[in-house]
Amino acid sequence: MIDAQLVEVVGGASAGSRIDEASDATSQRILDAALAEAAAVGLQRITVEDVVRRAGVSRMTAYRRYPRRDDLIEALVRRETQRFLGAVADAIDSVDDPEDGVAEAFIAAVSFARQHPILRRAGQHEPAPIADSVELLAMGSAFIANYIHGEAPGPPPQQVRWVADVFARLFFTYISMPPSDPDFGDDAELRRFADEVLTPMVKRAVG
Repeated sequence: MIDAQLVEVVGGASAGSRIDEASDATSQRILDAALAEAAAVGLQRITVEDVVRRAGVSRMTAYRRYPRRDDLIEALVRRETQRFLGAVADAIDSVDDPEDGVAEAFIAAVSFARQHPILRRAGQHEPAPIADSVELLAMGSAFIANYIHGEAPGPPPQQVRWVADVFARLFFTYISMPPSDPDFGDDAELRRFADEVLTPMVKRAVG
């Protein structure tokens, strides 16, 4: 079922206008407030009441869209995941050589994490809120596997899936515990790491 989820999310994913989650302006306002609240206190500590107050909407307006707190959290995580995958997809599309795409995708993913309010907080104050999500880890792994596999016939083979899973887990670990070597804040160093470590893994996986 992960392929169906992947198509649904990536199909609407973008760094901006292609986001399809909660497209009406009021829902976006509520989700923006939830993002700001999560950045301030942590995703696990936000309450609907605080989000409503920050958004400047009525409780009824919020509850019509998100009847439960979990619904609000799910919508927020989905929207931000779409934005993340969109940023990575845009980076991949920006280069002609698929081998260059590995490094560009990695840099885009790290850059997104460094700038994102929740993910930045995760690296500074608490474990990444998405790091323990089996579904999101599987979705990220499937996204990477499909990119590595490219237009080759059939589903991604086992070695490609293994490499994709390693990449996804590496990224989640880097969010939770940013490394000092390579320097998480140095794009040039991260690109060298990708070129010397990640790209060769892809080459071996695809033969």
